[in-house]
Amino acid sequence: MTRASSTSPNTPRYFGRFELRQQLGRSSASQLWLVLDSHLKHEVALCVPRVQPLNDAERDVWMQDVQLGARLKHPHLAQVLEVGVHEGWPFVILEWGDLVTLGTRLSEGGPLTPPEAAAIVVDVLDGLAYAHEAGLVHQDIGLHSVLLDRSGRARLAALAVGLRAMPPGEPRRPRLDLFSLRQACERDVLMVGLLLHRLLANQPALDEPDLGNAVTRVGTEIVRLPWSTPHTVPDPLRAIANRATDRQQRQRYLNARTLLSALQRWIKTHTEDAGGPLVLLLDRLNTVGALPGRPGTERALVSALSVETLRVDDLVEVVLKNPAMAWEMLRSVNTASFQSPGDGDGVTTLSRALVMLGQEGIRRVASSIRAWPGALAAQASLNADEGATAVAVLAGELRRHCIAGHVARLMAPFSIQDEEAALAAMAQSLGPALIAYHFPEEAAQIMRLMQELPATEPEGRPTPGMQPDAAVSAVLGVEMDELTAAVLRHWGLHERLLSAARPLSRSNPVRKPVTREETLRTVASLANELAASVLLELEKQPSAVHQVYTRYARALELTPKECIQNLELATRLVDGGRRAEVVSPT
Repeated sequence: MTRASSTSPNTPRYFGRFELRQQLGRSSASQLWLVLDSHLKHEVALCVPRVQPLNDAERDVWMQDVQLGARLKHPHLAQVLEVGVHEGWPFVILEWGDLVTLGTRLSEGGPLTPPEAAAIVVDVLDGLAYAHEAGLVHQDIGLHSVLLDRSGRARLAALAVGLRAMPPGEPRRPRLDLFSLRQACERDVLMVGLLLHRLLANQPALDEPDLGNAVTRVGTEIVRLPWSTPHTVPDPLRAIANRATDRQQRQRYLNARTLLSALQRWIKTHTEDAGGPLVLLLDRLNTVGALPGRPGTERALVSALSVETLRVDDLVEVVLKNPAMAWEMLRSVNTASFQSPGDGDGVTTLSRALVMLGQEGIRRVASSIRAWPGALAAQASLNADEGATAVAVLAGELRRHCIAGHVARLMAPFSIQDEEAALAAMAQSLGPALIAYHFPEEAAQIMRLMQELPATEPEGRPTPGMQPDAAVSAVLGVEMDELTAAVLRHWGLHERLLSAARPLSRSNPVRKPVTREETLRTVASLANELAASVLLELEKQPSAVHQVYTRYARALELTPKECIQNLELATRLVDGGRRAEVVSPT
């Protein structure tokens, strides 16, 4: 930086034609100044790298990147007025007006609320994703390079400006090949994750204010959002923040759009006028239905309806194997237009729904169900491999959904109706099925996050994957229970079923249920935990079933044989008579 010849503290300092008024912020790679442009006679922002001098080749690459950034026009990218070089120092002039840096906002306005922090990071990611798609990276995201206007909307400034000191002989501004560009983009997204951590915790991760320096320590050190934050951070947002800075690179958000999508969903879910978690599914529920019919179930329903002496119990057995039919029937009979004055408690059993609908109503509901695999057929036609995977995942979720319902029906005590127990168990596994059908790409992300990571050392232990609830929150920005409850409430189902749809926490011991509602929820949770064991590898199933039995034995007065036999029978019923592969641990 050039200075005036006088050493008086009141003598203005200059950088070329720019009078330096105030340093607005800096990192190890760049610094931002508020300056007065002596030609234009108004204040602008001056951003310069902190490493100098550059050789001609590095300066050429720097100029090309920064000029590319200056040409990008986006509401969340700061407007560049000029790019130049003064006495070997490259510089960028930014429009200033009434903007403030994010660092100034924090120092003067105090900690941000979680919605405020998420909104700022969404703006940053929106601009960053646009830059990445243009082939440009930032590499110096921080409190000084995020600018806020009066309404609190953010703009990302100083694209590609920053330079960091490098080892001798290594260029500070290398040309990036495609692989290096992808790595640099991932580094940008990790810096945004550290920024989100900083805003929610009101303190820098790893006690390192410079996000560029902190990035190099993530992986060797663990970054987790503390519990002692200025404002309570909702669990889904906490999961998003922790995933964004996860120690394992494969667990993080690897591009700006995926992190942006997760935060946008969280914001949309938690704004007062957004309609709650239901906004994620409402449009698709109305256009493509909740779920497609399971393969092979249409023929069974037609056969049951063609019998001269129609038995309700037989129809219930058929419908329980087709979740799409079961939920559409309950939705139909619980709508306000269908209800009579005496139906204040709502319809919570399939047998009553069947009677109310009659044969004509049943056929009408059946005709509204999309044939397998429903809306996933379009994805399969666009990408055969991804489509086939999505269809297989949905098939597995619906099979588990049905097995849980049958187990609950078989194991329901006399104090609750077996059909209510079946629907409560199916309600607990409704969320994963809906996600697999309506959000197949996100479902694939969730499954990857839940996978166990292999040990990095010969004698080391594998790293467990995320718990399902945390993985769902990290990808969709909404808790699974919220999503399920919102859909059930949208369908007009009884509050008793909504309460039972919340699974018991697997981290707490199971207490003996006292009320009928507690019993319903406990049996439904038992059924789902048993059904989950069927999806495991054969050699792991006995141990998993035994663990479930141990958890529920005292609360529901179970025996190991009862658990094994009912799970085997439920699996055979759902699979059409094939023998289940569940064996006794003894």
